[in-house]
Amino acid sequence: MAIHEIKVEINVAVPMRDGTVLRADIYRPNVDQPLPTLVVRLPYDKGNPSVVMMSCDPMRFARNGYAVVIQDCRGCHASDGEWYPHRDDALDGYDTVEWAAAQPWSNQKVGMYGGSYLGTVQWMSAHAQPPHLVAMAPMVSPSSARNMMFKGGVFQLKTVQFLTLGLMAMHARRYHAPSELPGLMREVLNAFDNREREASYLPLRAWPVGKRSRLMNFYFDFLEHPTNDEYWRELEFAVYEKTVVPTCIVCSWYDFTSETGGLASYTGMKTRGGTEHARKNVKLIIGPWVHGVELNSVVGEIDFGILSTGAATDLIGVYLRWFDYWLKGIDNGVIDEPPVRIFVMGDNVWRNENEWPLARAAYANYYLHSGGNANGISGDGFLTTEVAEKEPQDIFHYDPLDPVPTLGGRLIRDAGAIDQSEIEQRKDVLVYSTQPLVADLEVTGPIMMKLYAQSSAPDTDFTAKLVDVWPNGKAYILADGITRARYRDSDEFPSLIEPDRVYEYTIDMMGTSNVFKAGHRIRLEISSSNFPKYDRNPNTGHDIGVDAETRVARQTIFHDRARPSHVVLPLIPR
Repeated sequence: MAIHEIKVEINVAVPMRDGTVLRADIYRPNVDQPLPTLVVRLPYDKGNPSVVMMSCDPMRFARNGYAVVIQDCRGCHASDGEWYPHRDDALDGYDTVEWAAAQPWSNQKVGMYGGSYLGTVQWMSAHAQPPHLVAMAPMVSPSSARNMMFKGGVFQLKTVQFLTLGLMAMHARRYHAPSELPGLMREVLNAFDNREREASYLPLRAWPVGKRSRLMNFYFDFLEHPTNDEYWRELEFAVYEKTVVPTCIVCSWYDFTSETGGLASYTGMKTRGGTEHARKNVKLIIGPWVHGVELNSVVGEIDFGILSTGAATDLIGVYLRWFDYWLKGIDNGVIDEPPVRIFVMGDNVWRNENEWPLARAAYANYYLHSGGNANGISGDGFLTTEVAEKEPQDIFHYDPLDPVPTLGGRLIRDAGAIDQSEIEQRKDVLVYSTQPLVADLEVTGPIMMKLYAQSSAPDTDFTAKLVDVWPNGKAYILADGITRARYRDSDEFPSLIEPDRVYEYTIDMMGTSNVFKAGHRIRLEISSSNFPKYDRNPNTGHDIGVDAETRVARQTIFHDRARPSHVVLPLIPR
């Protein structure tokens, strides 16, 4: 189809089943024939050209023969109603897909695409099962509402506050009187400039900036529901058993949603998708990038390379091939290719795989060792594949008023491969390293920490971090995880711990793909905070967010044969 002119319609009314009118901009070729149709739904203002081009580039799709419907979510910008994150997105998505399919310019085959919030609305629309939804392509999208907000039972403070402030600024003019705007915007922008100060405010449930806007009530609702209860089930993003369409999932090693999104979504769809058709036709692409749609090769402090062997990817081109097959019926071979494509860091190459996790992975336990003084980089901690018979435990003190600072990793901002050397100077960070490797060692797959620990507090947190140590001493973060003691057994039924009793904790660090090169070392860091990525546990045992009071906890880590603390690494034969 030769496309010479693109027709654009602004603020087209799209009625929902309850009578609320949402509005969409439509980009389509000015041709007299029905077109495959793509739907994008977003809360970030479809009328902002930079938002539209960064998030979905409708002109490129239109030039390639698609009609693209870009809609403001309910209560956002041009759309009527009141916005609450995800509350109405399943049914609104269903109604929008079916409205689009019924238009005379549509061939009744509809796809959805987009990243972050634009991805979550796809999952929610899909489990509502609109009949004309044929395929979707969510990018950097969490699959679970609660797990996006709480990791291991710990509030993802930096991410949630960043999103809250951004949405507060974006929607201020709609939800506040003109007389309120100058003071509100001043306060919000000042908070953006001082995000660490804002994150430090206690108690969390009295955060002053968040209290300034009734639109931000959802932030405090999240804190009111730290357990996996009915509140979260009603907001659930992905329900794999009800998802029946082919799905192309794009995620990244250094994005906060990789912990709760892409990897879980792929395995969820492969094993629990609603039909055999959906289970067979799911793809996964994992790059080294951070959160967003700018897929750069420099991630944190490491340049992963460019061009054909590097990290930069034409995402719209990937989507075009996907939708050309499913919505246009073009036999372009996309469905015959291996279902998984991963970027292997260290080697810095793309590689096709037949599954995730990789079937050929050999899982190896790397055990913690020390003479009882693994505190900091100058301590005596080390890692081997041999379990100790008897060793002294390691002890550190966790002070919530002096938490271990976040440096890179999986975040919504300031993410990536950042050197951890500064953190490793601290005595409240236990450091365990292998000897320099004599040959390259690939770690690709899920990573799990088994930790045997006791605390003097009735509730506390434990963190684990996997690090690649270069010969020059730089220590780059690969993956991390956290667990809150009260959620050690269940995310629905928390229970406090008995002080000074030893418990076994499982810390899920999700996954990575990295080749530790010869001469590098594998390092594990253990502590009790990673702030402000996660909120600080005050060690009091009280409900989350109610404390201004904090207590210092004495933490003891065991690594003997009876209590063999270790990290499980998926090793790939070279």
